[in-house]
Amino acid sequence: MERRPYDTQATGTQREQLKEESANVLDTAAESAKQAGEKAANIAQSAVDKVKQTADDLRSKDASEIVDDARAKAAEVGDAAASKVDSAMTATGEQMSTLAQTVRENAPEGKAGQVASKAADALDRGGEYLQTADLQMVRGDLERVIREHPIEALLVGVGIGYLVARATRR
Repeated sequence: MERRPYDTQATGTQREQLKEESANVLDTAAESAKQAGEKAANIAQSAVDKVKQTADDLRSKDASEIVDDARAKAAEVGDAAASKVDSAMTATGEQMSTLAQTVRENAPEGKAGQVASKAADALDRGGEYLQTADLQMVRGDLERVIREHPIEALLVGVGIGYLVARATRR
């Protein structure tokens, strides 16, 4: 992994190259986030479709059959959704680790390189977490963080909602 020296007196061309590389890395990160959002939307749509199918089936059966079928279908839908979410988390974790490696490879030397290296380390830690964690572990960690930092959690939620709304509008 060879690092390019970071020259504070860089020429306009060098600055433009650095800006272009940074933009490419950010585009890759945005695309990864968009894909994760699309996967989540697909999972949610699948769950809604299964609930609609269950409701249609419920209309044609008696009470005991309805309860038994509802339990079985709810368990089936829950297992399928958990499996899809787990594979989406793993795929997102792998993409984050790949992005971290790209950031490290393209980071210049100097202060900008140190900042890029710290960002790559954070991406790598997050990617490893998503690859190894299961849904219940993530849920528990998320609940703990929200309880400890409610205002920050609210702001992050608003920010993610804004990004998802922007991504789906295009």
